[in-house]
Amino acid sequence: MEKQLNRRIAQYSIANELGKGQFGSVYLGVGNVPTRIHGQSTKRRVVALKQLHDISDAQSSRLLQQEFSLLAQVKHRCIVQVYEYLTDDQTLVMEYVHGVTLREIIDELSAKKVRFPSAAAIEIGCEVADALFQAFTSYGENSEPLHLVHRDLKPANIILTTQGELKILDFGLARVSNSDFLVGRTDQIQGTPIYMSPEQAHNQAMDHRSDLF
Repeated sequence: MEKQLNRRIAQYSIANELGKGQFGSVYLGVGNVPTRIHGQSTKRRVVALKQLHDISDAQSSRLLQQEFSLLAQVKHRCIVQVYEYLTDDQTLVMEYVHGVTLREIIDELSAKKVRFPSAAAIEIGCEVADALFQAFTSYGENSEPLHLVHRDLKPANIILTTQGELKILDFGLARVSNSDFLVGRTDQIQGTPIYMSPEQAHNQAMDHRSDLF
């Protein structure tokens, strides 16, 4: 449930808290974001802001900055767009996606004892697979492949918009094979257990097949 707020993060006015996790919260806000549209330097937009609870947590800060850098280099219609990273506030500013998660849709259909439409499942699967292929095969700014693996792909991280589009959210646990980026904590198993591939659950080497699992 959205929580009413009255505060600011940098130039952004915060309206609601959209969600809260172990390391941070996501807020709904509005403000001027950097842009190159028609020669403009900024454009006023409704945005989502992902801010750390503890801005002094160096490891979480590095991972959040890595999430911004990764999403800035991977372009796909199904991957959320990022606008900027606010270093002083340890906040990632990104596209606000208005819609419902696939988890919510599945639960609603289940409660009504309605089977998920096969055609819709195929369409969603194809879109997600296409986005994952783009993320894995994209090249970084150093001309090396990113080999990005999401590591937490699940219905709660897939949102369907009111325009009929699909977006994959939360790349905070992403692992890449690129010298410009951290690979994440190698001594911890991270992700959502019920959706983990066997190799992820055993903290072994992973590639794009782990997300497809």
